[in-house]
Amino acid sequence: MTVAVVVADEQDVGKFGRYLAEILRAEGLADLEIVGLTSPRLHDLTKFATVVVARSRPSREQTDRLRAFAKGGGRLVLVRPSYYLARAFGLAPASTMVAPAYLRPLGTSPIANALPQEAIETHVPADSYAPEALPAEAVEVARLYADVGTPTSFPAIIELPFGDGRVVVFTYDLAQAVALIRQGDPNRVGGRGLGAGEPYRIQDLLTGYADSGCWHLPQADLHAAMLVNAVNQVATLPQPRMWYYPEPAHRSVLVLDSDDDWSASEHFDALLGAVDAHGGKITVYLMSGTSRETVASPEKVAEWRARGHSFGVHHDPSDPSYGGEDPEEVIVDLVRKDLADFDRHYGGVPTTNRNHCLAWKGYVDVPKVYAELGVRMDLNSVGAGPSWLKYLTGSARPMRFVDVDGTVVDCFQQSTQAYDDLAVKGLLSADPRGQASLTRKLMEEKVTRYYSPLSMLSHPVSFFTYSRTYMELCWQAARELGMPIWSAFEWADFVVARDRARISDATCTDGVLRCRVTGRSPAGALTIMLPVASDRVTRATVDTEAVPVTGLDVFGWPSSLIPIRVDHDRASPHEIAVETC
Repeated sequence: MTVAVVVADEQDVGKFGRYLAEILRAEGLADLEIVGLTSPRLHDLTKFATVVVARSRPSREQTDRLRAFAKGGGRLVLVRPSYYLARAFGLAPASTMVAPAYLRPLGTSPIANALPQEAIETHVPADSYAPEALPAEAVEVARLYADVGTPTSFPAIIELPFGDGRVVVFTYDLAQAVALIRQGDPNRVGGRGLGAGEPYRIQDLLTGYADSGCWHLPQADLHAAMLVNAVNQVATLPQPRMWYYPEPAHRSVLVLDSDDDWSASEHFDALLGAVDAHGGKITVYLMSGTSRETVASPEKVAEWRARGHSFGVHHDPSDPSYGGEDPEEVIVDLVRKDLADFDRHYGGVPTTNRNHCLAWKGYVDVPKVYAELGVRMDLNSVGAGPSWLKYLTGSARPMRFVDVDGTVVDCFQQSTQAYDDLAVKGLLSADPRGQASLTRKLMEEKVTRYYSPLSMLSHPVSFFTYSRTYMELCWQAARELGMPIWSAFEWADFVVARDRARISDATCTDGVLRCRVTGRSPAGALTIMLPVASDRVTRATVDTEAVPVTGLDVFGWPSSLIPIRVDHDRASPHEIAVETC
């Protein structure tokens, strides 16, 4: 049994339905199905362990089908249900809203265990429900807040029994909230919010929009974790999902890359040699443009590639050769030209990218052209200036971009939190050990609580002239904390392989949970996570061979991690069996 996501593509309110499914996929639910609100499959939902209903306006007949499904024992997660759908499940809409809403956990519900005991933002309206009119056995999981410190009387998340089934209600559009937290306000497109001058950046969509009092929290990741916890809470069968990394021992990775910025040969040699010494790999984005050329010749790049490092393009739409044209008007054609030039000189299409000075266009114009040309991951979302070492995008986890109309763009957004450039040169020059200590605390938080990667940028020239002490202390800390140091290419290759892996045929009979995992991994391994405490697991096998089980509390949910050895290049099926007591 799997999870269904019911979407209404044809409705204006339903445009983020498929992005809701994308959030669940990014969280590792690799066996979900998308069901159209008007599809005949809505007539029989009994094969699904949980049905997640994205924001929509169901007809009376569709509402009756969802109601009958839950009453007969089905499990539902409703995301900002319509007025009539909410009333069908015994709720009392107050016909008001909190806009934009914050929310904070209440009580000890496992759903909200993902959240700290403080409010997080949504950027979207949340519907108000009369608290005194909640059904008798309903549980308020989280409370709506008007801001980080002002509670309302209205619930943000509600869990309730309904007939023989169970229902969880999110009173806000979680999918749209995640999109806005990660990517910023589309109404700010073309404006400047960061205060850093030219060029226009994605940070201009976020700075002044994202609540700086919440930057210390990965808010988008927390919303996603609550959605998964809601599925875990009500599902008729524990839902296996892909762990975030290849091995159970991996709780985070350090994703390392570099912007050329016309560095000299000795700068490259120093940086790449130090990365080698720490057992890591790095991706370097080479300068484009005609006014100044990179020193990284095809011969040098071939030599560095032989050591395991990788190379892409550092597109520069502000190059003087473009005659002072607006970088937004230059960048799309420039990306096409640069990638063709790169293929001719160095060979191949880069897997990941970051632009010079983080140049951007529109809302998701740049990721769209990357997706068209085969670039799989964008790293332009850097916590610049005051958001240094924080979560400006509310996330450190990779996830595909989404356009304003809800279209999912096949290019992953990966935020970068630590770096060396002019914005932090003073900090890293004056107190490299103190800043490395702060970065280590961020790593420890990731390893013990959030399980997200740390993306780190080191320019060759910066490393050579002022940031070496800081960088090497951070890399040493990563190794001590069990964080592999991967290049951006290596990380993106794994993210894509994990995304393409599938979990199917999940069943539970006589205390044995079974499923099939089909996939490959450049690391030679995948790991599945089962929302079952490890002390309940008596034996786990992969293709009938016993494997170790690692217990871990994941966003408040006791879970078991099960490793699977897979091919590097060819997806193959593996049979998983987990015996529980």
